[in-house]
Amino acid sequence: MKMNFLIIILFTLSLSLYSQSDYEIVQNFKNRIPEIENKIKDAASLEDLQNASAEIEKLRTDFLPHKDLLDRSLYPENFNKIIDNLNNLVVVRKGDFVQIEELQTEVVTLRSEIDELNKKNAELLNQIYNLEIQRKKDAKTIAKLQNLVAELRASLAQRDELVYAIIDSLMPKIDIDTKALTDAEKQNIMLETESKNVLYLVKKSIRDNNRFLEITTLKPQDIESVKQQQDNFVSLWQKIGPKLTDIYAAKPEKSNELRQIDALFTNWKNNLRREVWESIRDDFSIGGINLKRFNNGDDFTKIITDFIDEEIKSYGIKSKEESERVFSVFTDSIWYRTINIEWMPYLVDNKMITTEQKDQIENKIEEWKDLVSPSYDIWIYVSIGAILIVIILILTLRKRGKKSSESQE
Repeated sequence: MKMNFLIIILFTLSLSLYSQSDYEIVQNFKNRIPEIENKIKDAASLEDLQNASAEIEKLRTDFLPHKDLLDRSLYPENFNKIIDNLNNLVVVRKGDFVQIEELQTEVVTLRSEIDELNKKNAELLNQIYNLEIQRKKDAKTIAKLQNLVAELRASLAQRDELVYAIIDSLMPKIDIDTKALTDAEKQNIMLETESKNVLYLVKKSIRDNNRFLEITTLKPQDIESVKQQQDNFVSLWQKIGPKLTDIYAAKPEKSNELRQIDALFTNWKNNLRREVWESIRDDFSIGGINLKRFNNGDDFTKIITDFIDEEIKSYGIKSKEESERVFSVFTDSIWYRTINIEWMPYLVDNKMITTEQKDQIENKIEEWKDLVSPSYDIWIYVSIGAILIVIILILTLRKRGKKSSESQE
């Protein structure tokens, strides 16, 4: 009886030990899976992936004797499916490295092209700077200057497109929630960003575009083109700039460099607005109307209306011929031919001036016209009358000549 009881106890204990052993086998298998998955995810090279593949093979051989146990314990998954899934992760990750290698090859080519364009742009900027100085003295340089400006604009746009391509090459890695990135992934992104010299290229591009605005005088259609280029660049940078800021949070020197880029973008935007006002002022200056500097809609409105008020006050003090000449140049040659047609739509559309301010200026011009136009219109009527008299005389002489020839016949 005692012997039977002892056998039962030993049998129960052995079952318990066997059961515990099965449990440990399953848990060990489960624990090794996330370890391998993390190694695949954090792999920094193809060699790391080969090591991960070796671990998958070791996992398979170590637990193959327990396949039936694992199939039962892992249902609805099974041993083979889990091994296959791990191998598939390696294949997918290898594809990332192949893509990166291709992108790196492309980036090397892009960098070479960018370097060439940077040299060309530097030469063009210097030539344009020198011609802008001569332009005020020598009208013959204007055509050459316009051609160089067009060439530089095209070259800057071409170079920026190449920079965009390099920024785009970062997108597959960075276009995710940066908080979800591991330290290893952040390190890889930083290494790639620095190897491609992304921050330098972005700063160089914006500085050249700023320099272009500083040394050139542009027309509205040029401004529209530059603004579109600027909007595209800003839009692209906003996709990665804030994420790079998060990634580089622990590196003060790089964080400072990113802040510099943000400041350069702001400066570029401000310079574009300044260029609009400077170009408008130049249009007045070319016509001989020298105005004080203005940098916003309020200043522009005040300076224009103040100029007209001064002309109204001086009417009758200086010669009528001079007053009428200034009025004609301001209204006919500059305001209605250039400012109102070419610049006003841009100013209003980009909220650089309000419709109320535009109306205020035009009302002031009407007030000026009411003062000048009686005398101004007389000369128009005199000119028209003189032309009519000449026409009548010609017709009369022709008629007489015809009658004389008929009488002779």
